[in-house]
Amino acid sequence: MFGFFKKRLFRRMIGYVDAIKVVVYAKLWPKLAEQHAEDQAKQLSAAVVNRLFGSAVSPMHENIPATLIDELATDFLRNEDDKDLLNGIVMSLRTLMTVETDARNTESMNSISDTVQWVKTIISLPPEAPNPDMMERLAAMLQSRYCEQ
Repeated sequence: MFGFFKKRLFRRMIGYVDAIKVVVYAKLWPKLAEQHAEDQAKQLSAAVVNRLFGSAVSPMHENIPATLIDELATDFLRNEDDKDLLNGIVMSLRTLMTVETDARNTESMNSISDTVQWVKTIISLPPEAPNPDMMERLAAMLQSRYCEQ
């Protein structure tokens, strides 16, 4: 019985993480489009989002040097003024860690843990843990700020 509710909660939380990923992409892409061709800017933006959220390298991004992706991701974290967006990234990582730990997905857990440790060297991490209501508010606020025209 409780397994059903936990899975439902995790799906809901992953939906908020996905919404925050879209926001980061929407914020990052125009900046990269100023410096790169449109297709390259899209690929770079997606690769940086993957890096920021601890995702595996997509086969579509294998031709992009990892050092370039790390450099762009680091610049994004260092230069981002929107603390809510940075908080959204960290809370998303913590959410993903919770979900992957529950699923006993060691490879994803390690990747996310490495990403958290890397992010911690660049920005300070907020102390609170993610919860569904906070993630919902954060995702909705960021989407309205960056994705709605």
